[in-house]
Amino acid sequence: MSISHTGRSGLFISEPSHRNFSSDSLPAGVHAHIRASSLHLTLGSRPVLTDISVTVSHRSRLAVVGENGRGKTTLLHVLAGLLRPDSGTVGRVGTIGIAQQAIPFRAGETVGELVAETIEPAQRALRELDTATVALADGATGADDAYTTALDAATRLDAWDAERRVDIALEALGACTDRGRPLATLSVGQRYRVRLACLLGAAQDILLLDEPTNHLDRKGLDFLTERLRAHSGGLAVVSHDRALLRDIADEFLDLDPSQDGRPQLFAGGYTGWQEGRLRARARWESEYEDQLAEKARLKEAVAVARDQLSTGWRPEKGTGKHQRQSRAPGLVRALNRRRSELAAHTVTVPEPPLRLRFPDLTARPGTPLLHCDEVTVAGRLHSPVSLALEGGGRLLLTGPNGAGKSTLLAVLTGELEPSTGTVGRRTAARVALVGQEVPAWDPEPTAQELYDRHLGGLEPHHLFEPVPLAATGLLERRSRHTPVGKLSQGQQRRLHLALRLAARPQVLILDEPTNHLSVSLVDELTAALAATPAAVIVATHDRQLFTDLADWPHLALSPGGDEGVRV
Repeated sequence: MSISHTGRSGLFISEPSHRNFSSDSLPAGVHAHIRASSLHLTLGSRPVLTDISVTVSHRSRLAVVGENGRGKTTLLHVLAGLLRPDSGTVGRVGTIGIAQQAIPFRAGETVGELVAETIEPAQRALRELDTATVALADGATGADDAYTTALDAATRLDAWDAERRVDIALEALGACTDRGRPLATLSVGQRYRVRLACLLGAAQDILLLDEPTNHLDRKGLDFLTERLRAHSGGLAVVSHDRALLRDIADEFLDLDPSQDGRPQLFAGGYTGWQEGRLRARARWESEYEDQLAEKARLKEAVAVARDQLSTGWRPEKGTGKHQRQSRAPGLVRALNRRRSELAAHTVTVPEPPLRLRFPDLTARPGTPLLHCDEVTVAGRLHSPVSLALEGGGRLLLTGPNGAGKSTLLAVLTGELEPSTGTVGRRTAARVALVGQEVPAWDPEPTAQELYDRHLGGLEPHHLFEPVPLAATGLLERRSRHTPVGKLSQGQQRRLHLALRLAARPQVLILDEPTNHLSVSLVDELTAALAATPAAVIVATHDRQLFTDLADWPHLALSPGGDEGVRV
């Protein structure tokens, strides 16, 4: 098992205990694996991982799935060694790279320093090979063995190609290639792409990837998919991206509640998982309904027995008293037996999955709601854009990173003033933007408290009727009463969506709406967006969502273009 630490790049970097490489700090090839057994972990008072056993081998293509807050990210961190479980064991052989959703960076740290940290093992292997080569040429004692060891290390790390691999990944992901650029000057998405490029350029046996498609455009998504499919080692991926899961995953570890309370492992790829989980859920619900029916039958039997004891055993007029006395004990025994059967009957109640309940968003079809004419923003949205949106209207906004999609959406909602052109909104039209990132909320209030405060701050004409947070189907009870700062990114994203829907907007604008959300919620949200009478604008790189909304009118932006765009 290698001794490792987490670098600022988010990579899990082997750190040998002496100058020369040791065998356990190098890629282990076909012998690489992570084997976890009976993992249990509680964070605060909430059990997050319960009796999880999983193996990630050098051939694994594993997807870790489940609703937001089920412990998917936590499990990856335990597998990587970033978190220690309360009980259970984790064994690791080989080198491991992990892409986290959020990674801190040092003040003043540059792109070049991040790249240098990534390729340092390869560079060190080449330096040691050079030293061994000179010693071999000089005929030094033991030079043969030293040269063989150094050559093996450089070969296993594919050291000669390390920097080129990172450069290719930086370019393909649209990441910053300026080695002197401080990370602090980059956007969240740009920093993420730099770190992901470093991870993909490193020669790791096993990759653990937490939402790797966030902040990637179509070109970056295609490159990531190709790289992961070609990866010679094992993969464990947490992702909302349905296209990626279809393309790369062979097995699915589903952390959602099951009938026996344990995670379920499904083979057969994406289709096998979807079909398997539906069958399991149907079986669970059927048995639950059978148990409820049996409990109802026992209740009826108790009622019948009680009625017979009080009235039904009474003989007809003229019957002897001894007949009444002889029947009474039997009826009492029957009542007690039914009561015992009812008390012993246990109903296994399945935890219903969260299901999105979209509020009524009313907008009269054909009513003009929003328009912009020849809008540009200096340095951010170069091509003049004109569009008009009516009640019930739809618009799918596409384009590579840097084309100005988020900028245009901010202009439409009034959060950003255009440099040229005009924006018009119908008087009192309710416009809501669900941005890529959640706001910087106070971490102390619970989700419920934050939501209630938001409702209280809405202007009266914004609300036809308050929508309780519980009624949205976006957060389960425990999450609603959890401090915002302790919610997972996916749970915060759900809360963000609930807050934006609370005002019942007539124009709903969503910027990368599938980021951090579970697969099932994405499916439900897609259906809701297609059906709502409100006007909807969606900006996305999500390939499956793009396919699902393919019949919507399109607006494609390009970075630095000279031609205007009109819809």
